[in-house]
Amino acid sequence: MGRRKAPEFREFWDAYGLKRDRIAAERAWNSLSASDKARAVAGISAYREDCRIRGIAMMYGQGYLSHRRWEDEPSQPDAVTTSDPLGDMDTW
Repeated sequence: MGRRKAPEFREFWDAYGLKRDRIAAERAWNSLSASDKARAVAGISAYREDCRIRGIAMMYGQGYLSHRRWEDEPSQPDAVTTSDPLGDMDTW
């Protein structure tokens, strides 16, 4: 069996959805190996969900690729900081 062809930049760009600074994103994309390109595309939905849980904006595509955000450990919904920095003091 042959190897699966690496995704094209267009596939990443369309899947990522935040279409800002395309030239920088494509430059970062071209510096990745074929296997990293596949992992980057596969990790988009987990990254998007992590940003939603943490209440932060997604990086531009170039940042996602350059900082290899698909390799980050995802946040757990219950681990996100609340407005009470000491937590529930009744459990101390």
